[in-house]
Amino acid sequence: MLLAGKTVYILDDFEEAAVRLIYEDEVTKAYLKHKGRKEVSIPQSNKTVCEIILAGKEITKFEYEKYE
Repeated sequence: MLLAGKTVYILDDFEEAAVRLIYEDEVTKAYLKHKGRKEVSIPQSNKTVCEIILAGKEITKFEYEKYE
């Protein structure tokens, strides 16, 4: 469960991408980071984001920041 003010990081090796989720102002904001690319803001409803949420594993902020 994503709580207000908290950030969750999820990695999906199959998609070669990680997602950062933040719940603010009653909206979940998603940021996607593909391997070898910079982070981009993307709707949480995006297909890739949904797949990462369902199939990925939670990682730490440090692991997310180092993911390249």
